[in-house]
Amino acid sequence: MRITNQMMARTAAKTGIPLQQNTLLDIMNKQSNSVGNMISPTGNSNSFLQKLNSKSSAQLKEAAENLSDYAEKLYDDGKDSLFAKAEASGDTSELVAHITSMAEAYNKTLKYLGSSDSALNKFYGQELKNYTSDHSSALQAVGVVRNRDGSLSIQKDVLKAADIDSLKAAFGSTSGFSDKVGYVAGRTAENASAASASILGGYDKNGMDYWNSFTKNMYNFWG
Repeated sequence: MRITNQMMARTAAKTGIPLQQNTLLDIMNKQSNSVGNMISPTGNSNSFLQKLNSKSSAQLKEAAENLSDYAEKLYDDGKDSLFAKAEASGDTSELVAHITSMAEAYNKTLKYLGSSDSALNKFYGQELKNYTSDHSSALQAVGVVRNRDGSLSIQKDVLKAADIDSLKAAFGSTSGFSDKVGYVAGRTAENASAASASILGGYDKNGMDYWNSFTKNMYNFWG
């Protein structure tokens, strides 16, 4: 499953976070007739393009998409949701496995964000760290421990023994944690994809100025 505009809008509405509707690709398409040669193939291999098209960029996109997928399934409160199934069966094993996978995806996403030279990516990484800090008590109560660097560790025995109410308090739709993590992960994946696709041909000076302006304005998506 991949991120869709409907998913992003729904998450933004639930968390109270304003959704910036335009991606970089949307803006580029709308502006294409008026900016003319804003983006033009340069034929040069510069460090900026190399970084955006490096293996780490692809890894970040994949990790963030996975994190968003896991988070969405945890804040889903429908009749076929993970929590609904666990409540009906009394078996939390599927829920525990899903939370463990989400923590792994979170750690990978945080790692790739932290190793990026992009100030925007570092901003996303800090937001994720803020969420784990804000919810550290509820997370630790079910065996998900926030480390000093913001990453997550799993205490397997504690997580397996956690009751459904405690798991809901940490990850369910009313906790706010999974919603927010999923939202930022979705934005991370979306913009990593848009940025890479938009500059494959290379930027001229006007295009670079436009890109810098776009990333600066992205800090305002919080409202």
